[in-house]
Amino acid sequence: MSNLSEKDAVRLWKRHCETIQSQTTVNKAESAADKAARIERARNDYDFFVEYYFPHYCTNPQTGVVIRSAPFHIAAAKTVKNNRNLKAAFIWGRGHAKSTHCDIMIPLWLKCQKVRDINVMVLVGKSQDNANTLLADVQAELEYNQRYINDFGVQKTEGTWQDGEFVTADGCAFFARGRGQSPRGLRYRNFRPDYIVIDDLDDDELVNNPARVSNLTDWVKEALFGALDGGRGRFIMVGNLISKNSVLANIAKTDSVHATRVDAIDKKDNPAWEAKWSIKELRAMERFMGYRSFQKEMMNNPITEGAVFRADWI
Repeated sequence: MSNLSEKDAVRLWKRHCETIQSQTTVNKAESAADKAARIERARNDYDFFVEYYFPHYCTNPQTGVVIRSAPFHIAAAKTVKNNRNLKAAFIWGRGHAKSTHCDIMIPLWLKCQKVRDINVMVLVGKSQDNANTLLADVQAELEYNQRYINDFGVQKTEGTWQDGEFVTADGCAFFARGRGQSPRGLRYRNFRPDYIVIDDLDDDELVNNPARVSNLTDWVKEALFGALDGGRGRFIMVGNLISKNSVLANIAKTDSVHATRVDAIDKKDNPAWEAKWSIKELRAMERFMGYRSFQKEMMNNPITEGAVFRADWI
């Protein structure tokens, strides 16, 4: 949204909020028992939680077909939920819903547990504006998602509902920060951050500068990780591997980090997310992008031109 005028950005934001509101209608006539059963299931079944509360993310706007969460989405959510002290790197190809799950759905799943499992979330992006935009998607759900509000109560509060920083009615705080900015002193009341997610920190310019990558890796491990309460909490980095010289690569190979890699096409020539793409679509994408670009963006396999034989030479 940074390339849009402020007027266009506001217009798109309002349209997004209207879409959330219109696609999350609730059945006001349902029984209390049915509602209670749904809430109980949602707290335990991540696949159901995503499909029921986020139809605007899970439905193909062209066909109306529901795009179910992939096994790796569900596995990641369970790993996060089951490990309150977690250091993780989720390396997923482009278009595999890294931000949607790790920035929005998983934290809101933790928030709606019978005993709330998140108190202070910090979302880190390439810049403050980028982080604000990412966090605004969480804010939109809490303000306009009728199903989430119907089941878990009104979320918006007056006076603490602004861009890049807000607190919900039940006292859960959310902050946005850009890379390199000081996270020191971040807290809400007596709570320090317990869910930090770093989203697509690397870019093509950064990874070409080893000194900057090294400095930013130090910032992640020192200042940002230090924002947790003595290392207690969930510390998650997500992105696709655009270079072997990257912050994501450095964090993923660090001892004690739970790292998982998801490529668009697995070793058996099947799509990792079969509900979204067919192998035919992915191969067509590969032909258009070219082997090297497809490997970098979709397969977490950055190849330096000239360092290896190109596929079209073989």
